[in-house]
Amino acid sequence: MRRLLFSLSLVCASLCSCSKPLSPESWQSSAPAFAHLEGLGVKTVYFNGAALPVVLKRNPAWLQPGDRVAGSEHMRSLAQSGLSPKLFRQLDRQEHFDALLLAGDPVQFRPLTEHLLKTQDWALDWVDSWCSVYRRQTGGGLTREAILAIATQWDGAGPRVKGAALSAMSERLVAASRLDMAGELLQLAKAVDGKSAAVWTAEGWYRLARGEWIQAVAAADKALQGGGGRERPARSVKAQGLYFSKQFEEAYLLSGELLAEAPEDPVMLFTHAKIAHEVRAIQEEVGVLRKLIGIAGRERRPTSWYRVYLGQALAMTGEGEAALKEFDIALGDPDLPEDQRDFAKSTRARVALRVKPETGGRAKIQ
Repeated sequence: MRRLLFSLSLVCASLCSCSKPLSPESWQSSAPAFAHLEGLGVKTVYFNGAALPVVLKRNPAWLQPGDRVAGSEHMRSLAQSGLSPKLFRQLDRQEHFDALLLAGDPVQFRPLTEHLLKTQDWALDWVDSWCSVYRRQTGGGLTREAILAIATQWDGAGPRVKGAALSAMSERLVAASRLDMAGELLQLAKAVDGKSAAVWTAEGWYRLARGEWIQAVAAADKALQGGGGRERPARSVKAQGLYFSKQFEEAYLLSGELLAEAPEDPVMLFTHAKIAHEVRAIQEEVGVLRKLIGIAGRERRPTSWYRVYLGQALAMTGEGEAALKEFDIALGDPDLPEDQRDFAKSTRARVALRVKPETGGRAKIQ
């Protein structure tokens, strides 16, 4: 079991006792979060794949000996569980984590954070520009005052640094469904750097979370005008805003570009599959979903969610027998969410009524 062994210097760097602002080079420093965890006295911490390079650099003693081997089963499970709540729960039963450390793009661990919001047995305990920390508890969590106190570490920084840091914090708060504070930090970020691509990209994620699709697209367009190395995140916001506002053709073209740049990204693959469905590019949707199933299978993540959509798509192409097979595999998974189970059952029933046997034992939809 990994145990956190913090040095005295990190304790002294605790945000509560540090008034010196971070330098521009360290606006995403991991030190404050590590110091916070040390202050809590936690002993066992889950961290996602994006945090691993920092853990290795700062203190390899945090890992089990086997974790230092590239591609170890344990580290692979940690990295993959951000997309698989079931896998996370398996790890948690084995190691009983005291805290969760989630670094990197919040989109990459959205399934896990959505699961935590649903179960409500973990609460947000820390957020900064580099990571979010959750603790095992019900209720409570970070207060407005605590969040604003964390944000003060950039008060002495320049507009570019402060705007980027506050925007990153806002994106993490959106992921934690703390939209009140996400919006408040965005206003602070706009006040110091209102033309920043980072600020407007964060605004786009905030608007998406509020269901304000047109405003999200507008924010993404402002981010793209500003540039500054945030083009891909801004285009991702725009693609989703276009999709939810039913501008499917534009969304399809944009998501296709994003997928070409990251053809193995599960999040982008699933987004493109949904958009392809809306423009009736069903064969493309089928291909993307099969690719997702292959990736998830290799990573030992559940495939049932994807199979429900694949069954629907196959039914639309007239492949009734193949569609029924996918639905049956999905329904055989006891961990399939209830809403997906209900959808799979009803859709399978409709498909089964239309399937007629052909000569040679094959079946097709009439």
